[in-house]
Amino acid sequence: MTMETKQDDVEADGSEVRAQAGRGGHMPQVRSTPIVLPNQVASMPVRMTGFNNLPAHNVLDMISRTNSMMVVQALEPLEIATGIETPNQYVVHDMYCRPIMNCMERSNGFARQMQGSHRSFAMMCTDLFGAHVMQCHRDQPWGSFTDHLTTQFLGQNIGIMSRTHGDVNFHLLGAGSNQSLLIRSPLFAASGGTRSFPVMTYNGMRVGEIVRLYPGYMQEMYSDADTYIVHFPMDLPPILKLLLISSVFLIDFTFFENNGQQNNMYRGYGGSHYVRQRSYHSGFSSGYFPGFY
Repeated sequence: MTMETKQDDVEADGSEVRAQAGRGGHMPQVRSTPIVLPNQVASMPVRMTGFNNLPAHNVLDMISRTNSMMVVQALEPLEIATGIETPNQYVVHDMYCRPIMNCMERSNGFARQMQGSHRSFAMMCTDLFGAHVMQCHRDQPWGSFTDHLTTQFLGQNIGIMSRTHGDVNFHLLGAGSNQSLLIRSPLFAASGGTRSFPVMTYNGMRVGEIVRLYPGYMQEMYSDADTYIVHFPMDLPPILKLLLISSVFLIDFTFFENNGQQNNMYRGYGGSHYVRQRSYHSGFSSGYFPGFY
C-alpha cells in the first residue's frame, strides 16, 4: 500500500480533506478515493424512465460516473466588508472532489439589495474551459409565494423544480417523464446548522439527500457562503443528477441566502413554517464529519 493510499484511507474515515471542504468558500482537495457518506443508496429501488435524451458532453459523462457531488459557494469578500449583496458563485465537484462546473449568478443589482433571497436570477454554469453548459432560471414575482426554477442543458430544457404556496417541499420533474422526485424540507430549515433535505421518488422511496453543512458560527454571521453535499444512486438518470445540482441553488436562496450581517427579515418563507411531518435523521453528525461543523 502506497503512502498516498494510506493517506486517503485516513481521510475517508473523516479528517483533513473534509475539514478543508466543510466551510463555504474553501475548495476541497482532489482525492483518489471517493467521499464516504452515510445513508447512501447504492442503486435505484425503482426504475425511472421516459426522460428526454441529452446531448453528449464531457460534463454529462463525469456526472454519469458519480454518486455524490459537493457544491461549494465561493466567499464574497465585498459582501462581507460592505454588506452589499453580490452575485452568488458556486463550484460543483464530483465524488473525488474534482471540479466539474463553475456557476455564476446573473441578476439585477437593485433586486439583490431590495428583494434579497426572493429575487429572480439566472445561474450560468460553465465547464472547466469556460464554455456554457447549463443555465437555471428563477422567475420570482415580487410578493409571490409560488417558486419555480427551470433548467437547461446545452440549450435544451431538462426540467423544473417547483414549490407552491402552503407546501414547504420541492417537486422536481425531468423533461419527458411524469415520474417526479420530491425534496423534503426539514423542520425549521432556515434556523442554521447542518440541514438535510431527503430526496424521495414519486412512490415515496428515499434515494438520496441534499445536505447543507454548518459553516461555523462566525462565518454564518458574516457570510452566506455554504457547502452542500448531494448524494444519490450511481444509476440515477443523469438528467435527474443535473436537476439535483440546480436544486441546490434554489434551496440555498430559499433558506440560507440571508446572513446575519444583513439582519434581513427574510430567511426563506418555508423556514418559518412549522410542518407536521415525519422526523428524519440524516446521519450527518459532528462525529462523522469532523471539521464540517
